Amino acid sequence: MKKFLLSSLLILFATLSVLACDVTFKVEGKEKEKYKANDELVVKVLVFLPHRNCQFDIKTLKFNQEGIKILSGTDWKEVEPGLWERKLKIKITADKNQAAKLTAQRDCAKGGTTQSITFKTTN
Repeated sequence: MKKFLLSSLLILFATLSVLACDVTFKVEGKEKEKYKANDELVVKVLVFLPHRNCQFDIKTLKFNQEGIKILSGTDWKEVEPGLWERKLKIKITADKNQAAKLTAQRDCAKGGTTQSITFKTTN
């Protein structure tokens, strides 16, 4: 039984050590089904870093904008160990049926990540 438990723990720790960071997006306030050009909204970005000893600073996460413009943003704040939060105020610049997408990209030796949030647009 001890060997099984030790083996299970070893596999668990090995699995956790290879996990890439995880980025999620959440629209603050009421989320719309479709957005118009010039709509402004706040998006909360959450980044979970399973490797708490990551050699790359949280500020190395880059945002790519397609059909949106980042107007402002809060500083990164560690809300729990390994969980970082930042809020971005964005403006939709895409016209009807054009892409409006915010992509977060983080490169690191342990896999990194690329995650996006897409907003549907209308007139």
